[in-house]
This record gives sequence, C-alpha cells and structure tokens, in this order.
Amino acid sequence: MGAREATQSRWSRQAAALIAAVRDESLRDDLRLRFDERAAICEIDGQLPRAEAERVAYESLLAATRRVDPG
Repeated sequence: MGAREATQSRWSRQAAALIAAVRDESLRDDLRLRFDERAAICEIDGQLPRAEAERVAYESLLAATRRVDPG
C-alpha cells in the first residue's frame, strides 16, 4: 500500500474502486469530481468529520452510479 492509499479513508478507497469500474473516462472524471465536491461540502458546510463526509459522499456516488447503470 502506497503513502496515498494509507491516508485515504475506507470511503475514499471504496469510491475509487467504484469509479475505476466505470468504462467511460469522462464519466469517471465526473464521478470523482462529484465525490470530492460532495465530501468537501459535507465537511465544510455540514461541519462533519472528513471520514463521515466521505461516507455521505460515497452513498451519493453509489446512488448516482445506480441511476446511470441500474443493472
């Protein structure tokens, strides 16, 4: 495990794995941005700890991917 992976939360790692499974590169970029922005909003505006903010962002990302690919 590299230095970056060691500092990532469980939710960030799960989001990265979910995003990596998406074939469309443009969609992957959009999903990564969505995750990062949602986590930041939850952390700053929602005053959540970073790990909790990433959990919320992961759940949002999971819902978005299900809408894109409900299969």
